[in-house]
Amino acid sequence: MPPAEIIRAVRRATAVATSGGPAVRAGLRSRGAALTDTVRTAVAKRGGPLVLTLDLTRPLRPESPGPAALRARGRPTLADVIDALGSAATDPRVAALLARVGGGIGGLATVQELAAAIRAFADTGRPCVAHADSFGERGNGTLPYLLASAFSEVHLQPTGELALLGVAAEVTFVRDALDRAGIEPQFAHRHEYKNAADVLTERGFTAAHREALDGLVADWASQIIAAVAAARDLDVADVRAAIDASPLLAEAASQRGLVDPLAYLD
Repeated sequence: MPPAEIIRAVRRATAVATSGGPAVRAGLRSRGAALTDTVRTAVAKRGGPLVLTLDLTRPLRPESPGPAALRARGRPTLADVIDALGSAATDPRVAALLARVGGGIGGLATVQELAAAIRAFADTGRPCVAHADSFGERGNGTLPYLLASAFSEVHLQPTGELALLGVAAEVTFVRDALDRAGIEPQFAHRHEYKNAADVLTERGFTAAHREALDGLVADWASQIIAAVAAARDLDVADVRAAIDASPLLAEAASQRGLVDPLAYLD
């Protein structure tokens, strides 16, 4: 199906779904198991078609209680979203998946787990569309784009950009501050690669610490590049070249095969 027809089909199905009233729209804002329950209830009431619409532009609510969970109250957890995607994937009355992406939803592990659930829905053959205003307009868009690449189609606003800036790691060493406070940290190192205490005992990277961290960053980057290349049917070298050339304007991202239609959400 051509991209324009997919968009029109999603809009028609969305109009049918949202006409169900608050019970359907609440699925986009609910927390806890209510997200999955709302999807199931709405499908049962409407009889289909139903579009599952997700906002994946903000961090999900942590599973464990604490300040971060309080700040994210009203948002679903990772488990809630994955359960909802699983329910939608197994119910033929769910016509499509449409998600807003582009923001920082979580770390690499969170994105990889979400991407696997999204691919499971996409494998059913139903429209599975991600839309972004921009990827990393004021920062790094690598992880948001990695999530988007799991969808069958990635739509980007014509005025947006794709900032595939890669992966980096930062470490703050506080030994100088401890010295000024008259505090002498004392730790025993079992081996040179046991570097958890280095932030307190060292003023910068030891050779072993840098080697270990460089290895982690390289592995994370390789995972991301391989996943994007597989999802977009591109060579790994082409994805690496896109990262080296980033940030990319929307038209350049489209020419490199990283996004599909350049279109506004409305």
